[in-house]
Amino acid sequence: MKNFNWLQFLVYIIVAAGLLFLTKSFLMSLGIFMLLLLIDQLLAVYERRRNNRDEE
Repeated sequence: MKNFNWLQFLVYIIVAAGLLFLTKSFLMSLGIFMLLLLIDQLLAVYERRRNNRDEE
């Protein structure tokens, strides 16, 4: 099992709360947050591939 990153989880909670406060709409906040998570995951995959290519 992977280690759970509490700091990243805390940042996600703060961003989600901020989005909810700014938009005053749960569904819009959910959509924006899902897009942010998707972008975060895509950047992580890109960085992992780039580091693997540099090591070869």
